Amino acid sequence: MDILNIIILSLIQGITEFLPISSSSHLILIPMLTEYPDQGVMFDIALHTGSLLAVIIYYRREIINALQLSDHGKNLIRLLIIGSIPLPIAGLLIIDFVSYNLRTVEVIALMTISFALLLLIADRKSKNNKDITAISSIAILTIGLFQTLALVPGVSRSGIVITAALLLNYKRVDAIKMAFLLSIPAIFMASVYNVFELTSSHNIIIYKEHFIGMILSLLFSYITIHLFITTINKISFSPYIIYRILLGTILLVF
Repeated sequence: MDILNIIILSLIQGITEFLPISSSSHLILIPMLTEYPDQGVMFDIALHTGSLLAVIIYYRREIINALQLSDHGKNLIRLLIIGSIPLPIAGLLIIDFVSYNLRTVEVIALMTISFALLLLIADRKSKNNKDITAISSIAILTIGLFQTLALVPGVSRSGIVITAALLLNYKRVDAIKMAFLLSIPAIFMASVYNVFELTSSHNIIIYKEHFIGMILSLLFSYITIHLFITTINKISFSPYIIYRILLGTILLVF
């Protein structure tokens, strides 16, 4: 794998993992639409590990707080546990079906457009008046159930969590915060699952490009998180919605 390929894939992962535009679909599309070969599961794991480290570093104070079991920390742990329960259950039930039947350009295009429109409706209809500190267990579980839709390529895990939170009238910044915090167990579980699959097939080979990809993904992810949070109230979700609709349309046409 040449250095340009590593940089492109790391940049795509770093930008798309936390923006509501679906990282998995972009990583699937790169080898489909270019001359680059499929980067392989190990490289995907390295990229996602970089993103995981970025969000942990960005929210390090809140995570340290949670580990110290302050009231806010206990609430954060509750959010992460309850909100993350549905994803592994749904994953075990449908991951094989998704892998063999839904990793296509047509599915990615349709999901990209459909969930862009849903995000548009959620952003327009949301009252944006609820705070994450007062979130109920039912609300967290509901958001976690929505998150399972991200198993389908093109949906976007961060996008569907943000959409669900907006539909429940949480503030934009808090909706994004939920998406980022729930990404910690989600990315971790996905990486562990992929490592387990590779271990069972005796197919784990780590190259230096995996480490390079991880570091670059960490850097790009951290920058993306910071810029997304600091600009969202100024520009709303409109640019991401427009991008998704354009991307989905182009994929359907071509």
